[in-house]
Amino acid sequence: MTTTRHLPSAVRQRDSGAPTGPARISFRQPVSSTGFVDAAWWPRSRDLATELPGLLDVLWAAARQVTRITYNLAGWDPAPRRMSIQGRTVRLGGFNTSDPHMVRLSDTGRRERIDVLVILPGTDQAVAERALRLAGEADSAYCADEILALAGTPPQPH
Repeated sequence: MTTTRHLPSAVRQRDSGAPTGPARISFRQPVSSTGFVDAAWWPRSRDLATELPGLLDVLWAAARQVTRITYNLAGWDPAPRRMSIQGRTVRLGGFNTSDPHMVRLSDTGRRERIDVLVILPGTDQAVAERALRLAGEADSAYCADEILALAGTPPQPH
């Protein structure tokens, strides 16, 4: 990735009471083909329809042409198969076999892939910030479970 952005800034409240704000994400710098995690993301809810616009805004601003997202079905609320975000169509695919701690973002031709560690909404801020920092380290070769364990997240059943 060419942009690092970690924004645990103040959160606005929508009329629905759901928190909104800039995506809280960190990218591994510099980009490397080694390792398991390219970025970490700390969404505010398990609702992909609510959370994806902020995440994709960051990626599209960094010239990443993400059009496909795969995720673990058990880790998220039910989501549509397609979404229109900023006039772009994004396809979503939920799978029981996907790593519950990850989402995978790719372009239309699936030439570019970004593997993103998901830090559960409601995670303690200090723990989440450690996970964001660990995932963003240039030489990080840790997998998702290792990053979460090093950050102090209790183990989650798969």
